[in-house]
Amino acid sequence: MGCAGVDVGGTFTDVVVHATGLRPRAVKVPTTPDNQAVGVERGVSQALPDATLRLLPHGTTTATNAVLERKIARTVLVTTDGFADVLQIARQDRPALYDLTITRPEPLVPHDRVVTVAERTGPDGEAVVALTDEEIERVVRQVERLEPESVAVSLLFSYASGVHEQRLCDALAGLGVPITRSSALLPEFREFERASTCVLNAAVEPVMRRYLSNLSTRLPDPTITVMTSGGGTAGIEFAAAAPVHTLLSGPAAGVVAAGAVARSASFADAIAFDMGGTSTDVCLIRDGQPEVSTSAQISGLPFRTPAVGIHTVGAGGGSIAWVDTGGALRVGPASAGADPGPACYGKGGTVPTVTDAHCVLGHLDPGRELGAGLRLDVNAAQNAIDALPDSAGGAAGILAVVRATMARALRKVSTERGVDPAALALVAYGGAGPLHATALARDLGCCAVVVPPAPGVLSALGLLLAPGRYETSRTVMASVDDDLADAWEALETQACEELARQGVAGEITVTRLADARYAGQSHELRITVERGADLAQLLHQAHREAYGYALTGEPVKIVTLRVVARGEPILSRPPSDWDQGEPVAERSRKVGDLGKARVVSRAALSCGDRVSGPALIEQPDTTTLLADGEIAEVDDSANLVVRLT
Repeated sequence: MGCAGVDVGGTFTDVVVHATGLRPRAVKVPTTPDNQAVGVERGVSQALPDATLRLLPHGTTTATNAVLERKIARTVLVTTDGFADVLQIARQDRPALYDLTITRPEPLVPHDRVVTVAERTGPDGEAVVALTDEEIERVVRQVERLEPESVAVSLLFSYASGVHEQRLCDALAGLGVPITRSSALLPEFREFERASTCVLNAAVEPVMRRYLSNLSTRLPDPTITVMTSGGGTAGIEFAAAAPVHTLLSGPAAGVVAAGAVARSASFADAIAFDMGGTSTDVCLIRDGQPEVSTSAQISGLPFRTPAVGIHTVGAGGGSIAWVDTGGALRVGPASAGADPGPACYGKGGTVPTVTDAHCVLGHLDPGRELGAGLRLDVNAAQNAIDALPDSAGGAAGILAVVRATMARALRKVSTERGVDPAALALVAYGGAGPLHATALARDLGCCAVVVPPAPGVLSALGLLLAPGRYETSRTVMASVDDDLADAWEALETQACEELARQGVAGEITVTRLADARYAGQSHELRITVERGADLAQLLHQAHREAYGYALTGEPVKIVTLRVVARGEPILSRPPSDWDQGEPVAERSRKVGDLGKARVVSRAALSCGDRVSGPALIEQPDTTTLLADGEIAEVDDSANLVVRLT
């Protein structure tokens, strides 16, 4: 019996297998964009050809791609009379303050597919304008004429009372299409964000249901779970009904694994640094856990479901180097993708990329096979880079520019938030991350770099390390002196029952959180609440950490209560006994920016071994670059640890 974590990426589908009596192993197969389930089935069959699969947690980009590519269901929004323009009006802020050409993304539901309802609920949950049976019948007829494939119902103040929404949804059910009710999906205040989240969910629900149904048909035996944006797994039925929770599914898994890797290397605080082919994802990790917020966006569209605090920039191995009209070298965000890919892949690419720069500088061995029979074409890479003007600085210039972009992303989640990088380790993963890790860590001032044993498939491993997770919430708008015991208990019961419904067995851990603010403030801070804790003191402490001061004389408002329930993950810690393939004898190679460098096979390294730079540590899924004076040591968990202070 075995378990397999499957991460579906844009280019490859990664499978990490954990089975009794077997060393952990990884398989990469091409992603099948037209039907991701085909690639998942192929990867699983290659990884576990003779064993029975019991559990299949997986990360998917199905919902993400549907939104980014606008391949969504024809959706109708039903909202309160007078609020037809809620999606168009949005927040009236500027995405870029000084950019005169900035444009907002078009709402997923155009104005002519918004149906308004003559009803009104007050902020206290009491009906101000009654919803009549005749009005419900009219709304159903109007929605039906619009021929929807999905319906979103988001009424004013429905977080305080969902009665009107429930009556409408009961009547609309006769249309035979999926219906998303905002008071069930997100019972929180702020009408625009709740409506946007509701519409996002409705727009991708039919797409996700088709995908998960197809996957279940192809793989009927294992229990399938889906990674959510909040850093945990959820049952297949929950993911099908609430796919908005999976919009950051893939990156979240990698961040969970990065937190576990940091803990295994004895670092409580770290930054997850995932550099792939197209983009780089970074996330702050505190006390071994990624930070989770409820303010995320996808393609400029906000959603308020729990999501790890990932910051993404368009800088990856395939990012294209180009010169702007002012003569400055730029790298990204455009990417060469997988086909034709970087010029060095020898598949017809002619534009210079970050990977071509590494190839020209000798960071990548042209004699190694990179998978699927691919060998690097150094001449093609050199020709692509030579096409840039001399002022660009060649391969070294490309790396300097892309590292500057990634350094800004790392500062975004650390120094710009008042977090001292000197106490942070940089956990580097993804196919390209370890090539840049030590240079970036030195630039930022991190104390160490940690490269896990299998960095190229860390997101797939994260699915085996992620717990079952469910977060529920309720806006209460209460004072710290109000008795909230019944509200807390109701949320805890709901969270535990949902995990049980998803098949989570074993011990369940429950955490209370609250969104709180000072009276008169417009935004809240998320605080963890122990039973019996003084909520006012918790807000003072959180406010002081976030802004440097606390308003201890001001009244404190508890805006939203939250409860997070977590089950037990498949793996309690990252495995260390990976199969790294056959070791290769140590050799040396001339490296453009390092001089003569050692080339060491990671498969030949054991616990306690040390490698001093300049050096390249090669393994099947990545290469770790060490500059002169840097020393990497293999720790007890088989991580490469480079201490920089």
